[in-house]
Amino acid sequence: SRPALVHSPSKQSVTASDDFYSLASGESSQDEKSTAQRYETPPLYTIQEPYRKKDVADSKKPTVRAIIQTPPDLPQTGPSDDSEVHKIKRKPVSTGSSPTYSNNEVISPPTPGVDDTPYIQLAIEQLTRDEEVNQALSSHPPGGPDRGSYPVDRIMPEEQFRLQQGIQSGQRGRRPLEPIRRMSDSSREYYSTCANAPPLILVQVNAVPATPTQDLFRFPPLDYLPKPLRLPSLIALIACCLLIITAIIFSNIWSSQHDGLWQYDGVGTSRYFVFQYLPQLLAVFVMIWVFVVQNALYRVLPFSMMHSERQAFTSGVMHTVALFPSNYMIPNLWCFRHGEAVAGSCLIIFWLCFFTVPLQSCLFQTRYVAVDDERVWKWTACQPVGWTLLVLYLLLIVALALLAIKLRRDPSGLRWDPRSLADILVLFQRSNVLAGLYGSEVKAGSFGTPLQKKYTLRYWIAGERSSDIFHGVQESRAPLRGFRHHGRSNEKRPSAGEIQQSPYDLENQRPLKASTLDSLQKDVHSPRIRYQWLPWFLRDTFVVAWIVIAIVLMIAFIVVSFVNDAVHRGFLPLLPSPTTSQGFSPADFLYSFIPSFIGMMLFLLWQPIDMYFRALEPFAQLGGSTRGSPADESLLIDYTACLPVEVTFKALLAGHYKVAWISLISLVSATLPVLSGGVFTAQYFIPTQEVRVAAAMSGYYALVVFVVIYSLSFLVIWPTKKRRLPHDIRTLGQILSFVYESYLLEDAAFWQPRSKVDLVTRLLGRLTGDSGSSRYAFGVYMGRDGREHLGIDRLHRPESGEMFITTGMMK
Repeated sequence: SRPALVHSPSKQSVTASDDFYSLASGESSQDEKSTAQRYETPPLYTIQEPYRKKDVADSKKPTVRAIIQTPPDLPQTGPSDDSEVHKIKRKPVSTGSSPTYSNNEVISPPTPGVDDTPYIQLAIEQLTRDEEVNQALSSHPPGGPDRGSYPVDRIMPEEQFRLQQGIQSGQRGRRPLEPIRRMSDSSREYYSTCANAPPLILVQVNAVPATPTQDLFRFPPLDYLPKPLRLPSLIALIACCLLIITAIIFSNIWSSQHDGLWQYDGVGTSRYFVFQYLPQLLAVFVMIWVFVVQNALYRVLPFSMMHSERQAFTSGVMHTVALFPSNYMIPNLWCFRHGEAVAGSCLIIFWLCFFTVPLQSCLFQTRYVAVDDERVWKWTACQPVGWTLLVLYLLLIVALALLAIKLRRDPSGLRWDPRSLADILVLFQRSNVLAGLYGSEVKAGSFGTPLQKKYTLRYWIAGERSSDIFHGVQESRAPLRGFRHHGRSNEKRPSAGEIQQSPYDLENQRPLKASTLDSLQKDVHSPRIRYQWLPWFLRDTFVVAWIVIAIVLMIAFIVVSFVNDAVHRGFLPLLPSPTTSQGFSPADFLYSFIPSFIGMMLFLLWQPIDMYFRALEPFAQLGGSTRGSPADESLLIDYTACLPVEVTFKALLAGHYKVAWISLISLVSATLPVLSGGVFTAQYFIPTQEVRVAAAMSGYYALVVFVVIYSLSFLVIWPTKKRRLPHDIRTLGQILSFVYESYLLEDAAFWQPRSKVDLVTRLLGRLTGDSGSSRYAFGVYMGRDGREHLGIDRLHRPESGEMFITTGMMK
């Protein structure tokens, strides 16, 4: 005979011990009641209701019949000869606690000559196995072709599937014992087996694109845009540009026809403010508005590219497209590499707009003209500068118009603005594209898979016939990310072949070796790995250099300005100072454009410092304390998406004073190109009968104050240890490397929220069973694969305990 697992009603008491005993009705004698025999391990779950209604005769059939035979390449676990019998001692039932049986209730005796090892293996597997499997009802409906003999193909995790295939390949016409598997909680259906079951197969549920046509509240159109990118905002910015263009055209035409605009009345007057400071102020206002539009475009563009159907491969978007601008000195050309010519052209034009501020500072100059037979000084427009500004603002209008058309043609694929870490995690909560990030949390350089794949952001369903619609980034027709039950996941782990392909060492141009992946467990605890990265301009050496250079230049600027009263008495221009009929004076142009350009460089130099401190603040809050941080002070921080003034007030209210000050200096530094471009003018000194370049002292004093504040602010940017990370955080892949194995993606708070308000409410509300709001941290956590990883998770989980957070000396 062969060992068989027979389904029969269990009468074991709920208060019984951990051993299984059966009180089945039978025809054995009364003498057999004295000793309770262990019952063959019952199935862990009941049979699905439709199959309970089978005939009584069918229900008495054994549901699984199998004999384990070890293949030649595996260790021997049972007898090599069927005649050998492995006997296992039975645990006797204590007379004091044994139940009372009726006359017709007996214990089934053990079957002679049958090895019990398969049953013990089955029991151990039933207690320790992974309970969850991807839902696959649609692929194998109960009404399939083999329903008469076996209702569905059996489903099991991939690891056991490979072991089972290895066992079957070494058999001689025998089938191993197979447990009944349970579907995931989303399906709620269970299957039975029978003696003549078909061979085991691995069933996986693939991500299938979906297009919801009803219930717009639950499934809104995927065309959300941040306010700076919406049509009314872009039209308002275009209107501002048109007003500036109108003013420039009027000034140029009027000046050429009337020998000037307005009579010059001296330095420091209201007219002086209108012609020397107001043009730069208007240009700075438009430029900051362009900054806001550019920042929003960076935030949306990666998701719009993954939502677009025009691109064949979008896997590189996760690893090469930045979520926020980090370089303002040179134009970014990465959009052209990804086929986004319109967006790339817009970004280049936005960069050209930085020159509008120094050009506006030298737009108006003074000219000595004859009016009614009288020689007077008048303000006039510089014709070459005016027409150059006209071209730049026209290009800006064209860029904004093209951007509006592009955003209307290529929807963003978003339901709300991805401003914070929490918003990004929602989009990848059920994503199947995270396997390629294995081991990437400890890599300092760029990383990514060399394989070209299509990652798409849209609505999806789990299987062809499923009604479970969700929104996120998926690889189409690829297996969905598994779900966790009882502390483990059935998600597919990288195989040996996949490990050789992903991740990929881009520096050495070769796949990572197995020894590199084996060292992951050591790297996550290494302080050197944990604190190895900072932006190059915030590293200790460069910060010291910035501080020294800023203070030295500040002292030199003050000394040169006030020793011997140099700026008040003026200095020789060393260039021709008379203004031509076109309104151009070489001396006035040089001493207006160059100071303003230097001030513009100082303004742009501070912008990446401000942006990185905004982006690093959530991680600083997560990893800066062993107590962790609540969601509103970490996962929901959205400083990178805030307006310049808004981020200052929000950081002050949250107690993030360093971010508040640095953001304030980012806005205050915009006064440097405005003031420096308007304080110097070529003036005629009557006592000496010569033309000298002198400063308007009221504006110059204000300029000195802002220069001192700007220079001393470099002392504040010294990054503390809590702002150091294993690698950069500019791209989606770099951020997701800290959560790809985290149970955070399975938290109820991130499970298909209907709106941003719903997400915030879940994160700030109390979870069932918690004594308070959840706290999150950055450190070493136990991942879904049972290994330690470095990244973000809840500070405490019942199934994995506390996170390991290395704080060191932090401030």
